[in-house]
Amino acid sequence: MNRMCVTVRILCLCLLVNFTAGCGVELAMLGAATSAASSGSAVYKRGKLNASWMASFDQVVAAGEGAFDDLGMKVTQSKGDEAKGNWTIVAINDDKNKVKLKVDRKTESLTEFQLDVGLFGKEPTARLILKRMAVALQVGATEVGTDEALYIPAPPSTADEQFSH
Repeated sequence: MNRMCVTVRILCLCLLVNFTAGCGVELAMLGAATSAASSGSAVYKRGKLNASWMASFDQVVAAGEGAFDDLGMKVTQSKGDEAKGNWTIVAINDDKNKVKLKVDRKTESLTEFQLDVGLFGKEPTARLILKRMAVALQVGATEVGTDEALYIPAPPSTADEQFSH
């Protein structure tokens, strides 16, 4: 009987530690997600890059199409419902991987979007597309947990190149 009581206590202690550790991780993830939502950051999770910007729906759609064009990706589909505020752009890169951008209007000045690159997701490519979109919109964004800016300056215009020689 005493041995059974000890076994039950050890089992309860193991379960308590197991659930407590899980709660801590879940709370940390919740905190990171909350931080990302408030600062307009980009979060890469499960092969998809999710972000939100203070920009109009039309601006984000145009920036997405422009980013695909800048990176030499062929847009195969660009359709949606402007009245409902959702749009999907599908492009193909040189490796024949499908790249999908889903755009959702939340308010007139807040737009959320999701980038999905390839079958299993390719974070570096998704972040590069995000950076090209940031250049087009002239906005900055930061990665979750860092102060590293995702904004990169636009390439020089032809007029600037003319005077640099």
